[in-house]
Amino acid sequence: MIRLFHDTYGVIHMGDVMKIRVRYFNKKKFISGCILLILGICMPFFLTINMWEIPEKAYDAIVTRDKLELWTAGMKLGALNSIRAFPHYFGAFIIAESIEVDSDHKITKWLKSGIVFCIIPIIYTIISNVHQIKYDFGIPALSLIILLILLGKNDYNYVSLWKKAMLILVFLSALQFLDIMPCLKGLPTGRGEMSRDIKLIAEFLEMEPEMNGTVAIFFALLMFMGILLFLLIRDENNLKAMNELKAQNERMIMDTRLRVLENRTYLEMRHLVHDLKSPLTSAQALVGVVRMTCDKKEMDKESGYLSQVESSIEKMSSMISEILYENHRTRISTEEILDSVLAQISVSEYSELVHVHNQAPEKYIHVNKIRFSRALINLIENSFYALAEQGGRIDLDVSTVISEEEESVCFNISDNGKGIDGDTLSLIWERGFSTRSSHGLGLSFVKKVVTDSGGTIEIDSEIGKGTSIELLMPEDKEEQNEQQGD
Repeated sequence: MIRLFHDTYGVIHMGDVMKIRVRYFNKKKFISGCILLILGICMPFFLTINMWEIPEKAYDAIVTRDKLELWTAGMKLGALNSIRAFPHYFGAFIIAESIEVDSDHKITKWLKSGIVFCIIPIIYTIISNVHQIKYDFGIPALSLIILLILLGKNDYNYVSLWKKAMLILVFLSALQFLDIMPCLKGLPTGRGEMSRDIKLIAEFLEMEPEMNGTVAIFFALLMFMGILLFLLIRDENNLKAMNELKAQNERMIMDTRLRVLENRTYLEMRHLVHDLKSPLTSAQALVGVVRMTCDKKEMDKESGYLSQVESSIEKMSSMISEILYENHRTRISTEEILDSVLAQISVSEYSELVHVHNQAPEKYIHVNKIRFSRALINLIENSFYALAEQGGRIDLDVSTVISEEEESVCFNISDNGKGIDGDTLSLIWERGFSTRSSHGLGLSFVKKVVTDSGGTIEIDSEIGKGTSIELLMPEDKEEQNEQQGD
């Protein structure tokens, strides 16, 4: 036996046979579809055949033998049935379209079809019980369901809903007029009470041939319009899909170019770092030899100077390694990080706008000093570009955050700039995204540096009030992490 159930990840399992993942659920579409279904159920309350004077016109045709009266009754009945049926057919289509699944199994291809095929008979049954009106579930209804199935199977997601609604309405109208076609009275169509009466009256008035011909012309014209509209919708959908694919390809090409640029820069940097470290290593060795000589001759003052030189060379070598190796991290205090940041931005045009508040100078974090400092500078620069010409301010606050799991160090960069809108906010961390004429590497680099060091990053922004970015880094309390990497 196959069992169907949902897990917490939006995956539907059917035993060991298949797995269906719900890729996308459009709640707005689903609710709209349900509202349309309810509207379809309520339609017979305020749209009745008596309100449209359909029985009166039909029976007047018998008395006066006026064929025009019967034609009027037939046209009104077709229009009324189309209007009353449209909400629940379109609603079923929207509900089916609100769910998209990921699966290669053949059953999933007919999932939307099954939804439509189940909803329509249920709605017909509800209407029959509520209004005591029997909606005929015959050839027109089945034909329209098949049309909805074919339309939904191909996922015309790039076409607006109103165009799909127009297509469904045209085909629905064409099929509804078959109900009053006398030559089809032996088939499962037009079995409603009023439809049967109109066909009987047409037979009584001996106007079956002209009614058959006229209805056939109406049907053919509406079907032609529907097919033409369908072809236009299909072509529009294909064109937009191709444009979307083209845009994706362009983004992939841009991403590839950025990766090639990074790799080339990385290789060049490796050669540069090697060239820098080679003389440093030689200098460190020579300084060590000279210091040993000074120690033997008890030249304490000179030996102390050489020790400082040796220590500076060692720090410089470590900094060069941090530039080259992303995973090279050291235990460093927040005060030292801020000193590095302030030293680098001291010559920039926005240095006077930056206000630093360090409430945790004794706290340590385990990061790549060069890359983390660069990440903070990137955020400060972004804040500067968002400021107004006058009255701009950037705050860099460092504090301690204590939670149940661990103690963290919080770096908060805030500004009083123009803020970021919601649509842009969801894209800023993507690689290659930029609101300025740049490569868009800044914020994606910041996020990578923070997450690679075990931290998290959050952003809060409001249009006209400014932006606040919070970096939470785990505190490093272990002396044993003094040096790690390579």
